[in-house]
This record gives sequence, C-alpha cells and structure tokens, in this order.
Amino acid sequence: MSGSGKKNRKVIKYRRPMNIGVVFFGFIAVYLIVCIYMFFTSTHISGYEVIAGNLATDYHYTGIALRTEQIFQSEKPGYISYYAREGEKVSVNSTVYTVDESGRMAQAIKDNAQEISLSDEDYSQLRSEISAYMSNASDMNFLEVYDFKTSIDASILDLVNQNMIARLDGAAESGESTFSGYQAGGVGVVEYYVDGFEDASLETLSSSWFDEEAYERTNLRTEELVGQGEPVYKLITEENWKIVFPLDEDMETFLLDKIKENQRTREDGTIVQNTTYIEIRMDKDKQNLWPSVTVEYREGKAYGVLEFVNSMIRYANDRFLTFEILRDETMGLKIPKSAVTEKDFFVIAKEYVTNSGPENNMGFMKQTVGEDGSTQAEFVNCTIYYQDEQYAYVDPNEENFSTSEKLLSAGDVLIRTDSAEVYQVGQMAQLKGVYNINKGYTLFRQIQILYENEEYCIVKEGTSYGLSVYDHIVLNADTVDEDEVVYQ
Repeated sequence: MSGSGKKNRKVIKYRRPMNIGVVFFGFIAVYLIVCIYMFFTSTHISGYEVIAGNLATDYHYTGIALRTEQIFQSEKPGYISYYAREGEKVSVNSTVYTVDESGRMAQAIKDNAQEISLSDEDYSQLRSEISAYMSNASDMNFLEVYDFKTSIDASILDLVNQNMIARLDGAAESGESTFSGYQAGGVGVVEYYVDGFEDASLETLSSSWFDEEAYERTNLRTEELVGQGEPVYKLITEENWKIVFPLDEDMETFLLDKIKENQRTREDGTIVQNTTYIEIRMDKDKQNLWPSVTVEYREGKAYGVLEFVNSMIRYANDRFLTFEILRDETMGLKIPKSAVTEKDFFVIAKEYVTNSGPENNMGFMKQTVGEDGSTQAEFVNCTIYYQDEQYAYVDPNEENFSTSEKLLSAGDVLIRTDSAEVYQVGQMAQLKGVYNINKGYTLFRQIQILYENEEYCIVKEGTSYGLSVYDHIVLNADTVDEDEVVYQ
C-alpha cells in the first residue's frame, strides 16, 4: 500500500505563559538594587526642624567687692572678746571689743560657758545663716563647707561672748580684773576679717586679684593672745561700694553698647555720658539689684565696674561675689550655626523697584533693543529676597520659567519710571541664609540674625523669603548646593 495509510502528524510546540510573579519580583529586585546603589553613592543630608525660642546663655560672673574699709589695732595685749556682732552697724559710742590682759576674764567665760543660754532671737539668727547657706550650697565647691563651718562657729562664739560679757561687766567695773572695753573708731559696719584688699581701688586693679586659689583671708576672732598693735576689727565706713569683674568679649560688647545708648550730643558737639544701669541677680541671696556700670581697661584686658549706693551691709562679709547679669533674651527662630550659608545677589538701588501688571508684581523696567534697533522698556518680574535702606537683593540665577533665560544679567540696564536715570546691573553682595528642604530639594532662604553664640543663632521670624516655625532646613549647609535633591 502506498503511504495513504500513514497519518499526517504535525508537531506544534507549546509556549509556556509568562510567569507574572517572576517578572514582578524581578522589577522589585532591580528597584532595590538601584535604591541600595543610590543610598551608598548619594550624599545623605541631615535635616533640622526650625523651632521658636531663645538662647539660654549663662551670664554668671565672679567679681571682687571694693569698699571703704579701715582696720583698727588692739591698744593693749591680751585676750579679745567682742561686743558687736559681725555685720552690725556701730556708732562711735558703741563698744566693739574688750581686752583682758590677765586672761582671768577669758577663763571665766570658758568656765561659765555651759551656764549660758541663747535667746530665741539668737537661735533665729543662727537658723537664718544656716538656711542662707543651704539654699546656695553647691556640691561642686566643697571648700564652701569649711567657710560655712568657720562662719557659724564664729557666730555662736559671738553670741556666747556677748552674753558672758554682759554678766561679767560688773566684775570689770569693780576692779577685779584688768578688763578694758574699747569703742568703735567711727561709724560703720564692723567686720572681723582682713584679706589685704582693704586699700584696693580701681587705680590698683590687676588681673592677679581674681586668682581665688591664691586668696588668703584671716579671721580676727581668736582665743589666742593678741599682741598690741595687731588688727582686731575693721569698719566699712561708706554705703557706696563696687564690684569689679573680668569681661569676656560678648559681655564687653553688650556693656559698651548699653553705655553708648546713654550718650547724648550737645549743640556744641560735645558728648555727654549719662549714667548706665543694668540689672543683676546676686547668687548669695537671689536679690535683684540695679547698679550703674562702666568699663575699665588694664593691661589690655576689659573689666566691668558695678557701682552700688545701697545693700553694702548684705554682702559686707564677702570679698568674692558671684552674680548673674540679666539681659533681655532675644526671641525668634532658633537654628544651628552649621546650617547658615551665604549666597551672592545682585544689589540694585531701591529707587528702581517698580510694580506692574494686574497682580501689582514687584520688579524692574529693563532696557531692551527691538529688531529695528529702537530702545524699549520691558518689565521683569524678579523675586526680591531682601531690601535695606539702599538696595534690593535679587538672585542672579533666577530664570524665566517659560524660556529658561535669566531674568537679569550683569550689564543689563534698568530704567527709573519717575526719571531719566538708569542703573547698570552688576554690583554684588552676599546675604546669609539657610537651605530649606520642605519640597525635597534645597531652596535658599535668607535670614536676619538677631543674636548668636558658638552653636546656635536666633533669627528674625516673618521676613520676606525667610523661615517659619517647623520649616525643615539642611543641618550642615556645606554638604549641599542650591536646587539639589536631598535624601534624608
């Protein structure tokens, strides 16, 4: 038979359908690879959210108190007992101390000390001293504990002595002892310590004064025999007193500006300096005072001088005083100094700024030349970032959105609408600003710095093309350029 009995077999290859899942996961894998590549090759930008606030600056200073002080010496050798309490104001009729030449009265005081009881007023005074110390005690300065111990011991000794002396006055008057009392050498506040600064004045001002480690203070209240001519007390005879303290650069500038604000010029051109006052808070008792202030210079260093007309008695027992200068804190937007950068701008005289169009847009009239060679005026709607008393600041790279041509270039001529004067574009100046990244790329925003320290700036809020609270800016402006897409 012929091949008619054979079947015509035709083999058709079957195509498997595309696996959508594989394709989908392939796209994801490629996307992840690209993202990982961009992550490791792109510069990562740290952002900062703008907040409102101020700069909490520590304006604490330590100064030396200068007063009118006079030291008085013992007129006889012997054992000294004090009538007047330290820090008490005495008159010329007040008995300040007694001298017991034989020592019998001093021994009697010791022997009868246990019989002495303190009054409620005495205990109140001691509680007040303890409370004042506790409210200002610092773990950072343990030496103050020893100063406090010495002070409280002396106060207790004063109270006991005054009670005992009052009881033993009769024995002295009857001639049973060589016991002599001495009245104050003048009117003033009595103190029982010397430290070498009694004759110090602004004329002898020196940087060595402020070395607290080298400071030596001698307590005159002692149970030992005192020789004739040795110091036994001193009087502060004037209510006026001063605090002198070293100035840092920031405070020097602040005080000089305050002093300058109080100057006035007479008709003849002479400058009259009115008294300048500042507010301070004493660390010792948290009292606010208003001294007058001046600035003195010695050996190239600046010193502040605070002059007081009251409150001397409150601090008569202290040579070194720590206080805070209360300044008006500048409020605004708080940003890191690392975020601040500078950008070049065209500066154009303010007189050439004009408004045009239905929306009253701000810009300039630029001189152009037509095809026929005629001179024409074209309004250019520029963004004015900032204006001061003389100039308007314009971005030299700003472009026309539809043509991508720069709105202004160096050499362009601007026309005043109210006169025939012209202005040639080209003068440049810089503005400080930050890079705003709210839209995912860097935009320069100008700032006006009100105050700054080593880490932060306080900038004015509500400025044209400036910042607002909760804006996001580049933390380190040196890591980016303008119009750069950011990856945070």
